[in-house]
Amino acid sequence: MSNKESIQKRFIGVGLHTNRFNICETKENSEERFHEQYTINELDLQRFINYLDMNTFVMMEACANSFKLSALLKPYVAEVIIADSRKLKIISQTNKKTDKVDAEKISTMLKMQIISGERLINEVYIPEEKIQTLRSLFTTYNQFKKHITMVKNYIHSLLKQNLVVLPEGVLSKMMITKIKKLELTESLRFQVDIFIEELSNLEEKQGRVENQIKIIGAKYYEEVELLTSIKGISVLSALALVADIADVERFPNAKHLCSYLRSAPSVESSNDVTRIKSTNKLSRKLSMTFLTQSISHFKNTSPS
Repeated sequence: MSNKESIQKRFIGVGLHTNRFNICETKENSEERFHEQYTINELDLQRFINYLDMNTFVMMEACANSFKLSALLKPYVAEVIIADSRKLKIISQTNKKTDKVDAEKISTMLKMQIISGERLINEVYIPEEKIQTLRSLFTTYNQFKKHITMVKNYIHSLLKQNLVVLPEGVLSKMMITKIKKLELTESLRFQVDIFIEELSNLEEKQGRVENQIKIIGAKYYEEVELLTSIKGISVLSALALVADIADVERFPNAKHLCSYLRSAPSVESSNDVTRIKSTNKLSRKLSMTFLTQSISHFKNTSPS
C-alpha cells in the first residue's frame, strides 16, 4: 500500500441502537463501502476501537447512549460528530430504511461535510460530564414528579368515586392528615392508605434525588449564587438553568439563548404584519418547566 493510500481519511457512519450498532465506512479517494455490525459489549467495543485510527472521522445520530459511545471513541479518532437526529432528514426521506442504509447515508454525508469543509449537518452540543450528570438527575427527578402527580390524582379519583368531598386545595401534607381522619369504608380506607404510603415513599425518593442534584451542582456555586439573587429563582431552578445552558459562551446573542430555553416565541414580520409564533420545540424545556412553576407558586400564595 502506498503512503498516499495509507493516510487517506476514513469516514464511518454509525447506526446506533440499544444493544448493537452498524457501521458503514467510506474512504477519501474511494467509492467502496465497508459494512460491519458490532454488539455493545466490552469485547466488540474493543474490537471496533482497534479498527480505528487518527485519520478516521465518525458520525452518529443523537440517542440515549450516543454521548457515552462518543466519549469512548474520541481518543482514537480525528473527530466524533453527534448529529441532531431531528434535523438529519436524509435518513427519514429514504424509501428503503434499514440499519445498513442508515449507516451508509450518514457515512456519505460525513464524507461530503469533511471534504467540503461546510457544516451540512447540525451537531449536538456535548456538555461536560458534570452537566450530563445534572441533566440525567433532573430527568430522574421529573420522573418521580410525574409518578407523584399520578398517585395524588388517583387518591382524588378514589374519593370522588365514593362521594367523598375533599376540602379545597392541593394534596398537601395538611390535606393528607385530613384524609386520614375521614370516615371511610374499609375497602376505600385500605386503597387510600396504600396510595398515601406510596406517595410518601415517592416524595422521600424525590427528595434524595434533589439532594444529589445539589451535591453535584456544588461545582457551580458562583452561577447558582448569582441566579438565586433574582426573586423567584430557587437553588433547584438555578441548577436547572445551569444544566440547560451549560456554557453561555456557545450562544451568539441573547436571542439564541432565549430561543434555546423556550422563554420567547419566534416572530415573523413582513411589511406592517407581525406574527407571534410558537416557541422553539427543538430546544430544551427543563428550565422553563421550573420557571413556570414559580409563576404558579406566586399565584397560589395570594389572590392579589
